[in-house]
Amino acid sequence: MPTGTHDLVARDGEPVRKGRVSPALRTAITLIVHEGLTVADAAKRTGYATESLSKALIKPHVKAFRLHVKRAWLASQTERAWLTVSDLALQANSEDVRLKAAKVFIEADQAARNAMPESARQLVQIVTNTVNMTGHLPASQMPGVIESPPYQPLQHDASNYHPVGCDESDDE
Repeated sequence: MPTGTHDLVARDGEPVRKGRVSPALRTAITLIVHEGLTVADAAKRTGYATESLSKALIKPHVKAFRLHVKRAWLASQTERAWLTVSDLALQANSEDVRLKAAKVFIEADQAARNAMPESARQLVQIVTNTVNMTGHLPASQMPGVIESPPYQPLQHDASNYHPVGCDESDDE
C-alpha cells in the first residue's frame, strides 16, 4: 500500500490529488479486489452503508488507491505463478510437465531478449578524446575512468613508537 497519496496515479498516469482513505475503506477495497466481493457484501463486512461505499469508490483518490491495490495484488499473483512454474520445472513427477514448465521460462527469456533494443546490449564504451601525459589533473577535471592507487592494509601496531610527521626530540 502506498505510504502517501502522492504515490497514487490515475489510469492515465496523472498524479491524484490528496485525499483521505479510512481504514474501513481500505479494508473494503481490499475485500473487493482480493476476495472479489460485491460492493454490498464489502459494505456489510466493513460497517459501511452500501450507498456510502458506492459514493466513496467513485472519488478520484479512492479510485487511484483501488487501482494501486489491484496492481499490487496482480503482481503478487504473477510472482506466485512464476514460483509454481519453477517448482513444476524442478520437481514435477511427469517429464512432460517438467518440459512444458521449462519451455515457459525459455519462451519468456526469448521474448525479453527480442524486446531489448540492440543498443542496450552493449555493456561499456569508453571514449577518450585526449590523453594528458604531462601530469595529473584532479579527479573532478579528468574525463573517463580514474584508477585509484592499490589498497594498502593498515599495519596493526598497538604501540605508537614510529614518529608521525615529525621527529621526536629527547627534550620532551
